[in-house]
Amino acid sequence: MQEIEVKILDIQPESIRQKLSSLGAKPHFSGELHALFFDYPDGRIKAKGDVLRLRKEGEEMVLAYKKRVSKEGTKIMEEHESAISNFDEIQQILAHLDVRPVAGNRKFREEYVLKNSKIVIDDYQDEMAHIPPFIEIESPSEAELYEIAVLMGFRREDCKSWDTRDLARHYADLTK
Repeated sequence: MQEIEVKILDIQPESIRQKLSSLGAKPHFSGELHALFFDYPDGRIKAKGDVLRLRKEGEEMVLAYKKRVSKEGTKIMEEHESAISNFDEIQQILAHLDVRPVAGNRKFREEYVLKNSKIVIDDYQDEMAHIPPFIEIESPSEAELYEIAVLMGFRREDCKSWDTRDLARHYADLTK
């Protein structure tokens, strides 16, 4: 499966909620996400721009490998994920494969569905709490992604093909 997404910064969450409601978007999930990112000691996963992530989404747990396809205009990743039943056991299996946690984050997420797209409002917690809430639009095509962005009142230029590292770097630069 391909994941096609962008982030839009500097939002007002309540205005986004109202806009999504007026467009007929359906709430899909609201809750805390806790993610751990893994890599080999030599950093080969990160070096390729790929991601190995273990995440708790409310009561659900998912292991995902995302392979970077492109960051031109939108972020496109080939995504493989599977639900798991035991967060701690998967960490042990990864450790036996010499894959270690290299980063983690916790955020509160509100997720909505409009057409075939997913729109989320993310609000990081803990060490990333300095990052203001933002939205992410994930669509099956770039055309629908930009259509949704425009319907929500954003321009193509507002859409960032950033990953979490880019987002953290952007806000770290603003605090200097």
